[in-house]
Amino acid sequence: MIGKHDIPQWKLDEVDHLFDLFKSYKNVVVIEVAKLNDRQIQEIRKILRGKAIIRMSKKSLQLRAVEKFKKESKKENLDELVEKIPGQAALCFTNVDVFELKKIFLQSEWMVPAKPNEITPVDIWVPAGDTGLPTGQVISELNMTLRLPTRIQNDTIWVREDTQTHKVGDFVDVKQAAVLKKLGITPIESLIKIHYAWSDGEIISEDILYMDTTKFKQDFTRAYREALGILFEMPFFSEDMTDDYIRKATSEVNMLNSIIFGEGIQVPAQVETKVEEKEPEEEEDEEEVGIGGLFG
Repeated sequence: MIGKHDIPQWKLDEVDHLFDLFKSYKNVVVIEVAKLNDRQIQEIRKILRGKAIIRMSKKSLQLRAVEKFKKESKKENLDELVEKIPGQAALCFTNVDVFELKKIFLQSEWMVPAKPNEITPVDIWVPAGDTGLPTGQVISELNMTLRLPTRIQNDTIWVREDTQTHKVGDFVDVKQAAVLKKLGITPIESLIKIHYAWSDGEIISEDILYMDTTKFKQDFTRAYREALGILFEMPFFSEDMTDDYIRKATSEVNMLNSIIFGEGIQVPAQVETKVEEKEPEEEEDEEEVGIGGLFG
């Protein structure tokens, strides 16, 4: 029979610490850290000092803390929060509005090295000039691995001209990534992105957080106009939409007025008419009828 193993004290302490953070803050933000480096995490902690606490823990401990908090608090949607925590995640605890926190993250941008065994999302260039690297084995790495044109000057290796080593979509292998990092090339923009957020029982997904509000407004306006168009064709009248009916009617009248009296119909400059010769008496009668019509 397999005996029950004792849980290390440090794990129990970590769960208790996370549990206390859940009780102390109303917003919990999930940050995926797989693509972040330690320097970024340390710098963002400095930026958020006094506003938020970022805690990196093992997922199993995070889940235990959430379960413990759920039993005590009876808050909603904690199960959904658990489902959305990725394998490598940091939990950010804060009372700052989640959308405001997102703005802080967007303003904190870093340039990082190309990652090995990944496709580069940008063109990678090595600028001309002094690499600061001493002569020796390194020069063969620059020439063979990245095919850089080099020269020796003042006992250091120089790149003779700006050189593109990778295009967007190219694969960066381990050796190439190592040499680029050695040269201090950091071509990739990196942002801390919120993967998911839980705000006092409400779930805020990544799609909502990073929604293109301009496009949303345009789509909403287009949908509203299409809905009005359909409504105008319905065989009934809604008093609530009186102003809309008037605007539509005015628009259509203006359009018809433009077509009829504006550029819609071209009136000929001269019109040829034929005048038939008639007896004098008949002409007088027609003239009297015409005058009577003007005043009668």
